Amino acid sequence: MLKNNLWTVLGTAGSFITVVTATTLAGSRPAWSQDSQAKGGATVEEIIVTARKREESIQDVPIAVSAVTGQQVERAFLSDSTELAQFAPNVVFDKVESGTPAGGAFSIRGLSFQDIEKAFDPTVLMTIDGVALGSVTGNVMNLLDIDTIEILRGPQGTLFGKNAVGGIINIRRKEPVLSSTFAKFRLTAGNFDTNNVEGYANFGGDKAALKLTAARFDHDGYWKNLTTGDYVGDRTDTTFGAAALWKPIENLSVQIKAGYRDLDGSPNPVINISGPGTFWCDVFAQCAVSARIPQSGDRQQALSELRNTEVTFEEKSLISEVNWDLTDDYTLTYIFGWVDNEEFTRFDFDGSPLNLYQTTKPADYTQRSHELRLTKEDDVFSWQMGLYAWDADGFTFNRAVVFGGPDAGGSLLNDRNWAGSTSYSVFGESDLRFATSWVLTTGFRYISEKKTLEKYVDDGVGGVTIPAGTRSSRTDDDWIWRFGLRHEFSPSLMAYATYSTGFRSGGFSPRANTLDILRRGQDPETLKNHEVGVKSRLFDDRLVLNAALFHMKYEDMQIETSIPGGPSGQQQGFDNVGEATIDGVELDFVARLGSNWRLSGNAGWLDAKHDDFYTDLFGVGTPQDFTYLKLRRAPEFTYAVQTDYTVPLDSGDLSFRVGYSWRDDYEATVTNHPGTRIEAFGLLDASISYDFADKWSVSLFGRNLTNEDAYAWTFAVTPAPDDSSFWNMAYPRTPRTYGVEFVYHLGAR
Repeated sequence: MLKNNLWTVLGTAGSFITVVTATTLAGSRPAWSQDSQAKGGATVEEIIVTARKREESIQDVPIAVSAVTGQQVERAFLSDSTELAQFAPNVVFDKVESGTPAGGAFSIRGLSFQDIEKAFDPTVLMTIDGVALGSVTGNVMNLLDIDTIEILRGPQGTLFGKNAVGGIINIRRKEPVLSSTFAKFRLTAGNFDTNNVEGYANFGGDKAALKLTAARFDHDGYWKNLTTGDYVGDRTDTTFGAAALWKPIENLSVQIKAGYRDLDGSPNPVINISGPGTFWCDVFAQCAVSARIPQSGDRQQALSELRNTEVTFEEKSLISEVNWDLTDDYTLTYIFGWVDNEEFTRFDFDGSPLNLYQTTKPADYTQRSHELRLTKEDDVFSWQMGLYAWDADGFTFNRAVVFGGPDAGGSLLNDRNWAGSTSYSVFGESDLRFATSWVLTTGFRYISEKKTLEKYVDDGVGGVTIPAGTRSSRTDDDWIWRFGLRHEFSPSLMAYATYSTGFRSGGFSPRANTLDILRRGQDPETLKNHEVGVKSRLFDDRLVLNAALFHMKYEDMQIETSIPGGPSGQQQGFDNVGEATIDGVELDFVARLGSNWRLSGNAGWLDAKHDDFYTDLFGVGTPQDFTYLKLRRAPEFTYAVQTDYTVPLDSGDLSFRVGYSWRDDYEATVTNHPGTRIEAFGLLDASISYDFADKWSVSLFGRNLTNEDAYAWTFAVTPAPDDSSFWNMAYPRTPRTYGVEFVYHLGAR
């Protein structure tokens, strides 16, 4: 079986590489290629990426990376960043709003993260215009004014640092353009009273340019609350941006980008999926209909008694970048990033029509970063070295109404914490070309991080023993490495092998309710990644086919565990108790089947298993062996395919697009709690567009056309070894949406 024998997979891939190599070196031109050329078929476009912090073709990058262009983002009519998962194998990206606005739950190659507290660093890092985002809050965003989005799979710590253990979502927005003035406006209307307005304008002179962007995304609630009769999940998301480019001399450019985002609405509803054996069901009779059907009887409907649910998010950002070409070979780059946000969430945490557990959660977060980098470009020896500094602090106030609220005899728990983080590092990476077609890559990063957590508890239910103002700090440091070798068999075929490491610093649990658990904290976790791959352009550049095989060793995994103590008798700590082996195969392809027909897709297979998982996971006082549990958010199979076809007409172009993506079922909780597995699901999107004279276009589009209702996220509150819990909850997936879009271009682009 494939899943039980990685060597079979390696052998198959090796055979594939051998065949492709032999074919290319022999200079063969298959009949299919000659026939397509005779018919005037186009070639696959080249995509330029910055996956290694310098511009190069994606086919020359010796790591597994998938890229999405701004045009593809527009043509796919993506509702937000979660839908990027369809463009890369072994990727899961869902929204989690249980206490934070527009929070993202990332997973790449089975390395996942979905916590909302500011004290934790994500395992998959999102960067925007060269600045890493240290919090998952706001990571679910509208994709406006995109140039390229790159999904880098595997540890990327040497160049990106800051705990990029699982990978990078690297977003680059369009830059101002000199000597050109143009504008673009987009209007969208759809079901759920969707009304979107967005646009940008570029004003370019000989030495300076200014680009202004603005957008307002608005829709009513997707899900009906049967208890109140209201629709929830409504959202108004407004963004403004300004980007200025100044190029006083040919070899010097200065960019400043400022952004503002204001989000307001109601959070995704909590769906009660508690069954027999949970406190909610056995004591309060708030039970799911069955293992597959929630209490409301419909996965797209809620039962919360709370009317005034609310979510707000305000973010301000400033990014500046200076590039100075010292000579033809040397470039000095400086990037400064500042992000500040304030958020508020009020939501019903129990998902039932009874007043059992409500939470309000205000928070604020600020981060600042500096990067100074010197790059040398050379045909034989290219390198870059740099310094990096980071600091961030976040304040969170959790106010929970426990078991019925004050009017029903319940109690309040006020938990406030401040989390601070500083990080300093020096890094470098080089490419040495030898024997004409061989390139040796070496990279390193030394990183030192300090984490501080200060906790205040106003306890209304008893059991919290942490003195107000208790502060704990720790400093972790490590070396991160990358070694790689690639061979260019021809300009259209390259094979590579790479070894890279990942490091995620330790910290403290903000959910600790006893002093010893707070101060114990958790140590760093590490990752070792072995990867081989091939990148090829075949059939006269009509087919791009890239494949990768990887073997990863995940050690000292930071796993949340239940520990006795605190108001409920349990508290959450994070321990380094796990080791895992993750093997996988990934495939990306783009094909031109004719001048007007483009086919693309990807496929991934993942075998993620614990090697050592021995701990007191449920807080019963006795460690046990949990090696049999599956890793969270690690579906075995993922695949996606998109096809675009254009029909040229006398007055314009008529285009059709269909996309389908599949994710196998996967566990959503560390404990694999019964009833919380995410069932396998497939998402079908389609659109038809008419472009007239390269000036305006009109499109009809639909997303999730089959109305897939697999949950987007599930959770078990205080799970126990007998499969019981307080309650189990889920978030619904966005239902079928459709609409019409109008786009108008003004001026030469």
